[in-house]
Amino acid sequence: MDINSRSRGIIDCLSDYTFHILGCGAIGSSAATQLARMGASQMVLYDMDTVAMENIGVSQYTFKDLDKPKVEALKKIISHINPVCIVDPINARFKEYIPDPMLKNIIILGFDSMASRLEAVTIIANNQRQPEALIDGRMGAEHYQQYTFLKPTLKSYLKTWYSDSDGDPEPCNAKATSYCSNMSGSFIANSVRKVITGQPFNREFNFNFPALILGKKKLIA
Repeated sequence: MDINSRSRGIIDCLSDYTFHILGCGAIGSSAATQLARMGASQMVLYDMDTVAMENIGVSQYTFKDLDKPKVEALKKIISHINPVCIVDPINARFKEYIPDPMLKNIIILGFDSMASRLEAVTIIANNQRQPEALIDGRMGAEHYQQYTFLKPTLKSYLKTWYSDSDGDPEPCNAKATSYCSNMSGSFIANSVRKVITGQPFNREFNFNFPALILGKKKLIA
């Protein structure tokens, strides 16, 4: 079974990685389904919430998923896309980073709050085996920000972090749109492709939907 035959030659090595999806809401569910379609073979999903009505309009869930744990619902969605992808659903608060000892690891941050992101990065940074990359997607209703770190450290992450009270009133808040959340998954999947194939990537960028403007900073070769 080769579900991504049309992308062969563009990216062929996702099976060398385990993807840790921290937060399975709008950003996390979109990124996970995109990676599944690209041929990811291993994922770990972290989320402690259940699917609510408001999630359906901005995430990958349907009415059949209401009141189910997000990680279990997303696991089922992924199985319908890519049956060979092994998914480990963790229906709990992220408290421990356990890297896959057999594969390389990439972390996708999709939490709703900046406080939860900092807590997660602190846990990850304290592990002796760092992930190959950490991709942090931050979304508001019509504004998306993304930061990509190779071998992330707490010091490097703190340079981009801001508190929930001090940050931009739009990115990383409770508001969302379906087109922004779906695009966030595409941006993350594209960054994953660039990182694992050794292509230049933008460490930091943002996209504003009303203006259709992409702002990019610092190309990493």
